Amino acid sequence: NADTEQFLNMAWIKGGTFVRGSNFKENQSTLKLCRKYDRACKLWWFSDEFPLKLVTLKSYWIDIYEVTNKQYLEFVTATGHRPALDDTCTTDSCWEGNLWKGNSFSTLIRNQPVTQVDWYDAVAYCKWKGKRLPSEAEWEKAARGPSGNIYPWGKGSPKGRATYNRKWKGIATMTSVGSYPRGVSIYGLHDTAGNVWEWVDDWYMRTYYSVGTKKYPKGPANGKFKVLRGGSWVNFPDSLRSAFRRWSLPDVRFNDTGFRCAKDSKQFID
Repeated sequence: NADTEQFLNMAWIKGGTFVRGSNFKENQSTLKLCRKYDRACKLWWFSDEFPLKLVTLKSYWIDIYEVTNKQYLEFVTATGHRPALDDTCTTDSCWEGNLWKGNSFSTLIRNQPVTQVDWYDAVAYCKWKGKRLPSEAEWEKAARGPSGNIYPWGKGSPKGRATYNRKWKGIATMTSVGSYPRGVSIYGLHDTAGNVWEWVDDWYMRTYYSVGTKKYPKGPANGKFKVLRGGSWVNFPDSLRSAFRRWSLPDVRFNDTGFRCAKDSKQFID
């Protein structure tokens, strides 16, 4: 049954409130953590996570895993959508970031998250699946749980729980989705910290947490940049925190950025 199939490998997140963002004290701790890896860290880098707020969401479904190369190839083959590679490259180092060659790739990466997809590619894939991108708030709740965990697993180092702080090594850079059972979120999601950044639906606005609604937030009505969440293989632990926000132009492709999809739930809890 195609209807049931849609919900395979998805987690149902019950509606209600959750703790979003960070307070000033947490930002100060993050600064300390950041400076262990990068002396140039500044406190304002984390100011868009402020203030800490209780936010209300309706129930929804979200993918347990990031979308893989194998899954994305099925989409490309079925629809004729462009493959997952950055064809705007002008340098060798840029081309090196492309793990796809046309519509093919090494079987060793079939279960790794797809990268080199922009926001529009992610939207198109999710739509094809009868899904959508999660809102930023939905992504954060699914990653950290209702009570504001620092990381999906709670506290403690990402070591043995995530793929992070790596140099580019081609097909050996990322890990297959679901490789870290100790890194799952309270809702059972894998890889919401590290491996690849994930596109979400919202436009980015630095002060959105101060001015945006606390009930069913969807982000600003428009903007220049889209939000990315979760940190990637190249990042340090401060960027892997579930409250960390990054942004990018929606039509840019990166070798450290992928996505997962979400879906409305018919059971609403207001």
